[in-house]
Parts: sequence; structure tokens; C-alpha cells
Amino acid sequence: MTTKKISPFLIAVIVLLIALAAYLFYTLQSSGSKLPIVKEAPDFTLQELDGSNFELKDNQGKVMLIEFMFTSCPDICPVTTYNMVLLQDELKKQGSFGSKVQFASVTFDPNTDTPDVLRSYGQRMGIDQAGWKLLRGDEAYTIETAKQYGIAIQKLDDGQFVHTVTSLMLVDAKQQIRKVYRMGDEMDNSLVLKDINTLLKEK
Repeated sequence: MTTKKISPFLIAVIVLLIALAAYLFYTLQSSGSKLPIVKEAPDFTLQELDGSNFELKDNQGKVMLIEFMFTSCPDICPVTTYNMVLLQDELKKQGSFGSKVQFASVTFDPNTDTPDVLRSYGQRMGIDQAGWKLLRGDEAYTIETAKQYGIAIQKLDDGQFVHTVTSLMLVDAKQQIRKVYRMGDEMDNSLVLKDINTLLKEK
């Protein structure tokens, strides 16, 4: 029985193809893991629960997950906040919550969401204010700020609000929006956590 020898040329071609396939795989994996820049995150000045001012630019150096919401929302907002609390707990396990990652909930209904109401909401939902800002300001200013972030808000005759379901933003340490998420039941916590960790590796 005789065996045919593989020519050196064929071996070289096979090695080249394997190397090319490995390069393409690595390139695709690398490019796929980098989040695109959506746009610069508009700066804003809002008030914390103690009345002190919070400016977004003061938070540069930290990754930030920002939720635009109102506490009397019957569905999407509390579900989103609950999901964020689950993310908060995961980031605490990693040791990055508060020190490297900051959360913020911005209400566009300050007439209802007084500091006491926001404080009670935070306690009820399990929010850790060591790494989570509860922010409020003038209603018109806040709605205009949300508009700059691409969020549409409409106040109804009964005082309630309707708003864009993509009202959850991931901002990087350089104050750039890197991802916009759907809220409520459609929020994918595993994806948000993955994206946060991707941005942490960029720093």
C-alpha cells in the first residue's frame, strides 16, 4: 500500500488559510466587542436629594447608566429601576459600583417627585445612594434635557406622562453616549452588564 505525500505548496496554502481564518475571527471578535459612540452626552445641572447641584461633567471618569423616569409610572419605570437594582448588586460583587460605575435616575415630574418622594422610592426599590444619584429639577428644563438625549416626553391632561421606551442611556467615562436601551420587560440585564464591563476595560 502506498501513501501520497502532500506537496509543500499545498501545506503552505493550508497554513495560510488557517492563519487568515484566525486573523479574521480575531478581528471580528475585537471589533464586535467595542461599543460605538452614539454622540456626546449633553451636560446638565440637576439637584440631588439634599438640594446640592449635580453636573454630569463632574462625573467624568466613571461609567454612568442614566434612567429618565417618574415614580408614579405604573409599569415601565419601576421595572427598569428594579432591573437596575439587580445590576447594582452584581456590580457591588465586582467591586465597581460607586467607585467606577455610577447610576442616576432623573425624574421629569418634579412636582410629584419631591425629595421625600424620591427618597422613599429609593428605599422601597433597594437603591444604594452610595453609587446612585436621584435627581430632579425644573420640569421644563428636565424635559428639554431629555429631548437633547433623544427622549420624547408628553404630559397628559391627568398629569401623567408618556415617554419614549428607550430612555435608558449608557455613558462612558469621557461623557459619550455609547448605548441606548429599551426599558421595562425588554431590558436585557446580561447585555447591559456586559456593556458596562466593556467600557470599564477601555479606561
